[in-house]
Amino acid sequence: MAKSVLGPLFIICFTGMAYAEGISVSQSLDEDNIAFSDSVKFEIVLQWDGPQTAYFFDKPLNPQIEGLKVRRFASSVGSDLTAGKEITTKKFLYVLEPVTSGMGRIAPLEISYFTWPDSLPGRLVTEAMAVTIAPPRTVDKARQSFWWIWLVLIVAVVGSAIVIAIAIVRQKRRPVAVAKSPLESLNDGLSEAVDLFGSDFKKFQTEVHRLLLDFLHRQFDIDGADLSEDELKQRLSAAGLEDSKAQAVCDWLIRAQRDKYSPVTAGPGETVRLGSELKDFFEKLEI
Repeated sequence: MAKSVLGPLFIICFTGMAYAEGISVSQSLDEDNIAFSDSVKFEIVLQWDGPQTAYFFDKPLNPQIEGLKVRRFASSVGSDLTAGKEITTKKFLYVLEPVTSGMGRIAPLEISYFTWPDSLPGRLVTEAMAVTIAPPRTVDKARQSFWWIWLVLIVAVVGSAIVIAIAIVRQKRRPVAVAKSPLESLNDGLSEAVDLFGSDFKKFQTEVHRLLLDFLHRQFDIDGADLSEDELKQRLSAAGLEDSKAQAVCDWLIRAQRDKYSPVTAGPGETVRLGSELKDFFEKLEI
């Protein structure tokens, strides 16, 4: 098990520190003592009984950190069945690297949320954590100068090789990429969205919303984000779309905007089904 200068306190944090209304939070550091050139992984884990949509987190996590900085951040969420009960786990991983030697500290972090569908607010609070950071290692100046000489020589050789290579292939020209039409960009984007977000309907709808707004702007010079449904339908009809097709575009945009900003529950295969419906419509659309 990972250690911490906080001793027993870290063991409590690692196994789950705070609970509220069926949701718990735990945290961990994979090291308690690192070199100045190393990094440390700080992980926050939220877990609750029920589906991913049971809790809505309205604010991004913003840990207050001293002596360290965030080099990389990643998050994930998944659900498993245990004894016939669905359990959801949401993880936040921060890879931290030192900015100064001594003690690196992570302040308590407040995590606010709303339950769904009753929208009851709640909050969880993590515990403070710390890691000891060793002083940076001194570098022998003579050896450093030696490596600088080698670096300059390598750069000179590589630069010469690049100049020679450019001279050899100078007569060859790269084919000019053909710019995609707004409709082609939309169709390609829909295919990529299905592949990327096939298991996450909310992220898929967020991307659909962006793609549709971009298509409307490029194809019709319409800013769909600032128009009501009736105004958008009128603008599309005036641009030459049939009323039924203009209404379909409005319906998909409004639904995507709603799903983007609200908790979404979608059945298995809903992303693929909706993606196929959208691609079939726009592939056949004549403008």
